[in-house]
Amino acid sequence: MNLIGLRLCEHDSNISFYDGKNFYYYKSERDLQIKHHAFDDLWSWKETVYKLWNLKEKDIDDIAIVLDPWRHKLPTNQEEFFPAIESYPHTPFKASRLNHHYAHALSTEVMHDDIKGHIIIDGFGDLNQGVTIIKNNKLVKVLRVSEYESLGQLYSMTGEREFQIKAGHPEDVAGKLMGLQSYGRIDPDFYKKLNHFTFENIREVFSPSLFVDFKQNETLAGLEKLSWIATIHKKTGGLIVDYFKKFFKKNDSIGYSGGVAQNVIWNTELKKYFPNLKILPYCADEGLSIGAIEYLRRKHQLNKPIIKNFPYSQIDEAPPTQPTATTIKQVAKALSKNKLVLWYQGHGEIGPRALGNRSILFNPFNKNAREIVNRVKNREAYRPFGASVLKEDAHRYLKNPIDNPYMLYVSDITNSKLYGIKHVDNTCRYQTVDIDQSKPFYNLLKEFKKLTGESILLNTSLNIAGKPIMGSKNNLLSLMKHPDIDMAVYGNEIIKKYG
Repeated sequence: MNLIGLRLCEHDSNISFYDGKNFYYYKSERDLQIKHHAFDDLWSWKETVYKLWNLKEKDIDDIAIVLDPWRHKLPTNQEEFFPAIESYPHTPFKASRLNHHYAHALSTEVMHDDIKGHIIIDGFGDLNQGVTIIKNNKLVKVLRVSEYESLGQLYSMTGEREFQIKAGHPEDVAGKLMGLQSYGRIDPDFYKKLNHFTFENIREVFSPSLFVDFKQNETLAGLEKLSWIATIHKKTGGLIVDYFKKFFKKNDSIGYSGGVAQNVIWNTELKKYFPNLKILPYCADEGLSIGAIEYLRRKHQLNKPIIKNFPYSQIDEAPPTQPTATTIKQVAKALSKNKLVLWYQGHGEIGPRALGNRSILFNPFNKNAREIVNRVKNREAYRPFGASVLKEDAHRYLKNPIDNPYMLYVSDITNSKLYGIKHVDNTCRYQTVDIDQSKPFYNLLKEFKKLTGESILLNTSLNIAGKPIMGSKNNLLSLMKHPDIDMAVYGNEIIKKYG
């Protein structure tokens, strides 16, 4: 049986295919090198599935789709539905239209069997849904954007309006603001003033006039704007935890997804209280086609798909070889001598994080690391860099580290000489690496440790500002012209700087 899951919305189109045995995932931005690419129509996907899997529409047994009808000029008067509209009448093919937030929830259950329930928080789901709580495949609570505002939208709009953050796509503003707010200081008196607010009136928490009234002067408030955003960012994290407590117990296994689940600082606060919190690297809209497949899988009573080599499951160009021990030694030596390395291995990661297959790597102990890598990435100086560390050594560099294979949490840095990865607030978004997750990357970290005594590297995604993570050797070679890049590693092939 051939099942297709589609995400055809305003941004981040993705397609999943399950034949009852094998699972495949494709995100168009990696192929086309257009960040957050979205199909402009409801039929181009057919060419894609034919090219990738030799499937024609007649070969497909069932389709589930998550879409934004306004993008495709479809009626928007059927948005209050759950879990799906069977035989959705407005697509030029037979398909079930799946509730956006339900697709998020199902995508988590593909990888976890023990979920007690789900909370989904994003910009918005199907037109007016900002927050959804689901238990036992039933709606428990929905916060509608028209009544309560959307945390995802509030956060992005604050970045644009109050801090003039520029981004090639609106989806990238929130991540930039998350890094910038760390430059402010928590105002304890203003924080207390926010004590009477709850998650359900988050709109008022983000009101700039609240801080102006507190300072009793618009100029003073403007001068301390970073402290304002730092304080409300901290308060919002606490409000999210409190909201989770309304629906779940401390030790419940909770699926958390939606775009807001990419905020690693809030995630860390949640994880401290809910140790069994489950967040996946595709927690944002990258995972919607995966949730659509799970819906169809249950509908047709098939076995649950096994996503091979997860999370390195992106359909993109993979090198024909893996790095040998000799190659890994050469790369580790280059990194120990402060050379900047582009690292391209296997298939790409599902989700926006570089987890060791599509990475720019550098020595985090170099005092100029941030400046050098920022020149390559062409991004703002205030933004933090992530790190990858051997799982068994994480405690050497981080305070109370947890298992964090998908780089979804932060920890305080305990080694002051980690100049490249220590953010202004002394934290780092990190990835714990073990041999079962990514053998070549694990071996590279081990070899770096043999040479330097250290088992941690600066690891940022293999892309430049405004472009998606690279998906081909040609993408890789295009970056080699940059003067700060010393080598690229494509499988077992070491590509040195052009003469």
